[in-house]
Amino acid sequence: MKSFLRFTAILLALVSTSINAQGIQEHEFGLLSGYHQMRSDYGERGDASTRNGNSGFTFGLSYYINKASSRRANYFEEHVKYRFDFLYLSSNLEHYGQYADDPRLEAMSGSFTSLGLSGGLEYYPLGIQEQGYNRSYTFISKLSPYGGIAVGLNLVTPEATSSLEGGLANPQNIFPSFISQDSDNGIVLDNRIVGSLNLRLGLRFNFNPRTGLFVESSWMLFGSDLVDGLSPVGPQNKYTDWTWGINLGFSTLIF
Repeated sequence: MKSFLRFTAILLALVSTSINAQGIQEHEFGLLSGYHQMRSDYGERGDASTRNGNSGFTFGLSYYINKASSRRANYFEEHVKYRFDFLYLSSNLEHYGQYADDPRLEAMSGSFTSLGLSGGLEYYPLGIQEQGYNRSYTFISKLSPYGGIAVGLNLVTPEATSSLEGGLANPQNIFPSFISQDSDNGIVLDNRIVGSLNLRLGLRFNFNPRTGLFVESSWMLFGSDLVDGLSPVGPQNKYTDWTWGINLGFSTLIF
C-alpha cells in the first residue's frame, strides 16, 4: 500500500509540473453519472446474478485541462488532456450464486460508499484539436474516441448486517470464511482511505467546439480488499475489490 501511495504522489506531481509548464490552457468542466458493478467478496466470482445484483450508481464532477488550441502545440499537447475527477459510488451487496445457499450467507447483506479524488491523463488518438474544433458538421467528424488512466484516493465506508438473531455480533451467524484471524481479514467495517487505479475507454461526441457528450467504460481497481468490509480467510481470496461501470457525461469548455 505504501508503494502504491508513493506511485500516486509521483504521478500527480508530474502532472502538476507539466500543467504549470504550459502556456495557453483551456479549462473544461463536466458532469457524469452511471451504473457500476461491484466485484468484491460478496457472492461468487464469475456468477451473473452476483455481477448484476451487486451494483449501484456513480456520480461525478470532472475538470479537464488541455493545450490543443496552441499554435505551437506538440503531439502530446494535441492528443492528451489532463483530467481530474470527484467521484461518488454507492451500491448494496448480497451473497448471490448457487453455492451461497448457506443460511448465514443468505441472511447477510451489506453496502459500500466511496468518495474519491483522482487525477490522470486522457489520450485521444485522433487528436483533440482536429476533433474538438473541427468545423465540419458530418456525424463522423464529431466522434472522438479516447482512453484514460488516473490514480486516486478514496474514502470508503462499508456496512454489513445479518438478519439472524444477534446479527454479526454473534459468531455463530458468521460464515467460517469471514471469521477473522487477524486485523486484515474477516469482517472489518472501518472507514478507510484507499488508493485506486482508474482505467477508461470512451467515445465523445462534439456538439460544437465548446461542448460534448461522452460515454465511457470505467474500471476502478482498489488497493485494498476491505472496500466492502470483507476479506475471506483462505486461498480463495485472490483479488482485491474492484468495480466496472458505464458512465454517461456532458462537458463544456469554460475558458
